[in-house]
Amino acid sequence: MQDNHLAKENSAGVNAKRIETLVDGIFAIAMTLLVLGIAVPSIANPTEAALYQAIYNLIPNFYSYAISFMLLAIFWRINHLQFNRIQRADATLLWITVVWLLFVALVPFSAFFVGEYGNFQLPNIFFDLNLLAIGFLLFLNWRHALNSGLTDEMDEEVKKSSLRINLMLPAISILALALTFLPFIKEYGYGWSSLAYLLIPVIKHFQ
Repeated sequence: MQDNHLAKENSAGVNAKRIETLVDGIFAIAMTLLVLGIAVPSIANPTEAALYQAIYNLIPNFYSYAISFMLLAIFWRINHLQFNRIQRADATLLWITVVWLLFVALVPFSAFFVGEYGNFQLPNIFFDLNLLAIGFLLFLNWRHALNSGLTDEMDEEVKKSSLRINLMLPAISILALALTFLPFIKEYGYGWSSLAYLLIPVIKHFQ
């Protein structure tokens, strides 16, 4: 185990396992913070009917929470699978990951924004751009690892396939972003554009 730990650290002292530990910590915090966007309703004179109505009014918040939680879980799993193949790290990999985590940590705010004001265009655009940045940086990080020889030995076709799959994530974010500008989405509610993200679980293989 010690040999494996040393194998993942380069001469500059950039340790791939430490980067992976940081990623795990940020994701755990971000996924936990998501639920804070759902506040328990405060009702002056509570009745069963009032409580049912209050919970009904929170449905957009629960939807935003659920889809954001699942998306973060998918991004975390993809990164975890990537780091299973990454044997060494360099400064570029480190800083791409740090900037990537900056956007990961922003997801709770994006989710709160959509949960509260999802019937407006701006919150949905903000959410889509947030996820687009996460998807693109995840792809960029993996491409850098492959091109810089930081991974274990992989078949060339496997490399190409993994890059194509990683590109699907930002592509779906672009699709969701484009949907917010369609007239029928504006008519029926901007929140419907986020249904594009339900395409992601359809992808059977992430790596």
